[in-house]
This record gives sequence, structure tokens and C-alpha cells, in this order.
Amino acid sequence: MAQFSEADVMRCVAWRLVPFLGLGYYVNALDRINIAVAALTMNHSLGFTAAEYGLGAGAFFWSYVLFQIPSNMVLMRVGARLWLTVIILAWALCSGATALVTSVTSFVIVRFLLGVAEAGYVAGVIFVLTCWFPDRYRGRAMGVFFAFGAAAVSTGAPISGNILSLHGWLGLQGWQWIFVLEAAPALVLAAIAPFVLLDGPKDAHWLQPEEGTWLQAMLDAERRDSTSHHMPTFAALRSVPVILMTIAFVLIGFGIYANVFFLPLMIKDLGFSNLVTSYVAAVPTALGMLGMVVVSRSSDRTGERVWHVTLPTLVGGIGLVVAGLTVGQRLPELLSLSVVGFAISAVVPTFWNLPTAYFGATTAPAGIAMINSLGNLSGYFAPQLVGILRDATGSYSMALITVGVMAIVAAVLLSFAGAAVR
Repeated sequence: MAQFSEADVMRCVAWRLVPFLGLGYYVNALDRINIAVAALTMNHSLGFTAAEYGLGAGAFFWSYVLFQIPSNMVLMRVGARLWLTVIILAWALCSGATALVTSVTSFVIVRFLLGVAEAGYVAGVIFVLTCWFPDRYRGRAMGVFFAFGAAAVSTGAPISGNILSLHGWLGLQGWQWIFVLEAAPALVLAAIAPFVLLDGPKDAHWLQPEEGTWLQAMLDAERRDSTSHHMPTFAALRSVPVILMTIAFVLIGFGIYANVFFLPLMIKDLGFSNLVTSYVAAVPTALGMLGMVVVSRSSDRTGERVWHVTLPTLVGGIGLVVAGLTVGQRLPELLSLSVVGFAISAVVPTFWNLPTAYFGATTAPAGIAMINSLGNLSGYFAPQLVGILRDATGSYSMALITVGVMAIVAAVLLSFAGAAVR
């Protein structure tokens, strides 16, 4: 009989790892999205057209998609402590180097390299969390982790906007200061990472020996019991549940990125000023962070996984459709977008409970990376789809209905995929 509190052990693990990894995700997201604010003056300064800027901004996604699986395979070989440190340092240098671009070519190259560097972080952390948190504790850890990324989306623009006002200081333009100053926290994290990160409970000197042994035994038992534990990696990757989860994650991404990239523009169209728009747009984002934490904690508390991802996906999809049907009606549209903010964001951490429960120890790194990389294709295509439909119809109505239907289809696919994970 264990002479220690299981809850105390997991609380200790959570406080040691999740704040650092979450802060890393905050900086990771900030260094990825700050280009949008920098472009306000960078494009004019460097003479970029909208198409040239779009080419460079999109180059990030090319490498981000391509390098997630290789990165996680390296992590599996060298360990999380070393590889996540290398990743953080690499993206800090690439992000800071964006301040040095002078042409379209150098802009595309540095954004492509930033995608290479950042590709392994989120997928790597998801895998790391499976190495520390048993299934019944993993959801809330992921909820807090992803909430840090959502916080970066809501606070990143004001932070970058204030840095932009440093134009001319020490001979640098404001857009250059954005990349220099926002790369600095990643350098600090890279210096701290070797002292915080560990490869598994067996290395945790801050756990009692019996606590580390208990935790490692529980994690090993879950891996042995996973559905794909005895399957070869490529067989697991092309299995029906994985294909369904991957397609669902791509479809969900269209709803997420449509909301992220166009929410302020949709609110602005309701007749608000720029200042009021910025405050109103913060509400769905804040509700999204709340949704991540509340729904993931509920999933862990009840032990139920499938409906905790399926229902928020369905609610988010219906909310998008309703928002599309009420475009121009201030209160109904804002309420619908707020529901979408809560539900569609809550999907992200709870979704990962399904593939992490399905994959075995050998298939998890490649499987997680594959789903995440393909899912991020929506980050590249969703803004284009919404923009095309908006220009073609003169309204966001058809775009919202389209991505809403995608999310509803994703909910159906997840219900079928979940049957293989129960």
C-alpha cells in the first residue's frame, strides 16, 4: 500500500513542469504571430507587397508541417531535456534574426527556418506530458498548457503594438524591436530548460524514490494497455481511428483559425470603433481559456474522454453556423461568437486525450506529430478560405456556415474514432 498521496505526487509534477512548458508555449506562439503587428510598418519599410508578405508569412507553415514528425523522432532518441532545449534556443535565434531581413528572399528563408525550429515544440510537449501524467491526470495538464497559447493570442497584439512605438531607438525601427525583444524570453527559457526539464519520473530527484517508482509503473502499464501498443508505427498511423482523428483535427482547425484571424474584423463590421472592437474581441478569447481549463478538468474528474471532445466540437460548429446566420445582428452574433470561443477552444486539450490513449510508447512520437502537423494545414488554408468566401459574397455569413459545418462533421468523426479508444 502506497505511503504517499497520489494527488500530492501529481500536484508536485504539475507545478514542476506545466508552468515552464506553458510559458514556453506562450513565447512560442508570440514569436510566431508577432509578424502580423510588425507588418504594419515592416512591409512599407522593406517595400513588400501584400502577396510578398503573404509568401513569407506562409513559409512558416510549410516547414512547420514537414518537420514535426522528424523532430519528435529525434526527441525520442535524445530525450526531452536536450531536444526541447535545442528547440527553444533555435526558435529564439530564428525569431530574433527576422529583425535582419532586407528582402523577400531573406524574409521567406528566416520564416521557413522559424517553422523548422518551432515544429517540434507543441507535438514534443504533448508527448512529454504522456511521459509524466497518467491518463486520468493528463487532460487538465494539457488544458493549462494550451491556455498559455490562447493567452498569447489575446495579449500578443497589445504587447507587440507597444514595442512598435520604440521606432528609432538605438537606430532600429519599431518592427525590428518586436523581433529582438520578443526573442529574448525564449533565450532565457533555453538557459533554464536543462535545469527544469527531465526525461521521465526516474530522473526526478524532487520525488521520493517510491513516488517515482509508482508513477513510472503506472505510465508503463498504460502504455502496455494502449490499443496500438503492439502495432508497428506505420500500421498505427494508417489505422482507421488515427485517420478519423486526423481528419477531424484538420476540420476543427478551420473553425479555430477562422475565429482567430477574423474575429476582430467580424466584430468591427458590427459598427464598433477600433478601441471597442479590441475589448469586445477579448471576451471570446478569455472564454476560450476558461473552456480549456474547465472542460479538461471535467474530463479528468469523470474519466470520460470521447464526449468531452465531441460535444464541445458540436457546440462550436453549431455556434459558427448560428453566427453565420445572424451576421449583422449585434447581440445574436456576439453571443454566438462567445459560445464558439468557449467551445472550440475547449476542444484542443481534450482532443489530445484520444490519440495519446490510443498510441503506444513507440508509436506516440510519430503519431502525435503527424496529427498535429496535418492539423496545422488548416492554419494555412482556413484564412484563405474565409477570405475568398468573404470577398465573393460580401459577408462573413457563408464562411462561418462553411467552417461550422466542418466542425459538425468533425464531431461525428470523433464519435466514431472514440469508440476505438474507450
